[in-house]
Amino acid sequence: MTISVIVPAYRAEAVIGACLDALFAAGFTRDEIVVVDDGSPDGTVAEVRAKGIEPVIPGGNHGAAATRNAGVRAAPGDILFFVDSDVLVHGDVRGRLEAFFGSHPDHAGVFGSYDDRPPVASRVGRIRNLLHHHVHQLAAGPASTFWTGCGALRRADFEAGGGFRTEDEMIEDVGLGLRLARLGRPVVLDPRLLCTHLKAWTWGGFARTDYRHRAMPWTRMMLDPANRDLAHVLNAGPRGKAAVVAVFASLLALPLALFAPGAALVLLVAALGVLAGLERRFLALTWRLGGPFEAVTALAVLWVHYLAAGAGYTRARLLG
Repeated sequence: MTISVIVPAYRAEAVIGACLDALFAAGFTRDEIVVVDDGSPDGTVAEVRAKGIEPVIPGGNHGAAATRNAGVRAAPGDILFFVDSDVLVHGDVRGRLEAFFGSHPDHAGVFGSYDDRPPVASRVGRIRNLLHHHVHQLAAGPASTFWTGCGALRRADFEAGGGFRTEDEMIEDVGLGLRLARLGRPVVLDPRLLCTHLKAWTWGGFARTDYRHRAMPWTRMMLDPANRDLAHVLNAGPRGKAAVVAVFASLLALPLALFAPGAALVLLVAALGVLAGLERRFLALTWRLGGPFEAVTALAVLWVHYLAAGAGYTRARLLG
């Protein structure tokens, strides 16, 4: 069993060095790591070469799906370990991968989770990364999806699933996971397979991503009859749907305030209370790690997150 690490990189000058150092510390050698540069205009290529790795440079900017596919073509390994360029794998990751694939010969792959200590300065960045961590920690076990932030597949299953489709922009990994599920090839989410995320989200950045690159394409996958109910798991379960309803109910308080301010306040408080109740475990996590103001900000992050999700879902349903 041989492992190849595939790292797509675009404008990654500030993070790729730390990403590669973490892979070295986890026991991966330079010969096992394939970095594919997607036309970076900064010093990404120079940083990779400074670490003793010659990057694959297809030329031009083609997006993450095509870049990962190029990495697979250049990789010799039986196991394809996908790692984002702004991710630091934990030191035990290689051992966990070897143990998993050695003891699960009937499984296509495994993916992990961000840890709960994102080292970013902005509060919104920390909370958005923690939300991703929280979702994956709660969803441990068999999965009908896949994640390329820190996830591995057998080459044979990657090829059987058709690789990453470039039309599935930014959730090409989810699309591949759904196809593997339809083929009956099991994938597991192991919350102990941890990595640290370095991305410093902004309010506008995560809202646009959740709307355009998460909710809309995910909705199209849910509407595809071939996927049946497989695409509803992880991010589109009953709790998430109820949270979207609570957020949109809170929006109704704005027009209601024009002629019934008292009722509008009651509606707003009730809707936010429902949202807080639905996400009480995540709010408790942010309180424990950052205190009460972190938890209050987390509620605002959740509100924006579910607003973007609901808006993206609505647009995809109406416009296809």
